[in-house]
Amino acid sequence: MLAHRVAVAVAVAVAVALVLAACSPRGEAIRLDASADGTQMSLSVGDRLEVALAGNPTTGYSWEIASVDESVILADGEPSFRADSNQVGAGGTMTLAFDAVGAGTTVLELVYQRPFEDAPPAETFTVTLVVSE
Repeated sequence: MLAHRVAVAVAVAVAVALVLAACSPRGEAIRLDASADGTQMSLSVGDRLEVALAGNPTTGYSWEIASVDESVILADGEPSFRADSNQVGAGGTMTLAFDAVGAGTTVLELVYQRPFEDAPPAETFTVTLVVSE
């Protein structure tokens, strides 16, 4: 009787582990930097994309989404910033995260600008994303 209970407990533990593995993310995020500007990238639904670009929010500039098809790729939260040093006003890297949510093709266009100014962006970043099931 004890052996039967142990076997059932092991079977349940294995089943739970398999379900959790199936629900977990596919792994590491796909990271792009400025060198990917103007390129095309293939993704699968469920993939996570991170775009890491130089920036300095202390100057008022930030990277923002200018255009993207949100039925294909969806932004996940606000951009994060990591300074290159702990000096006041230091520049660093801004990272924007996205989740591939549907099959299709979209152009992700990011602009580096001061949102409070009516001026052309200081920089742009564009990548074509092809997402498959």
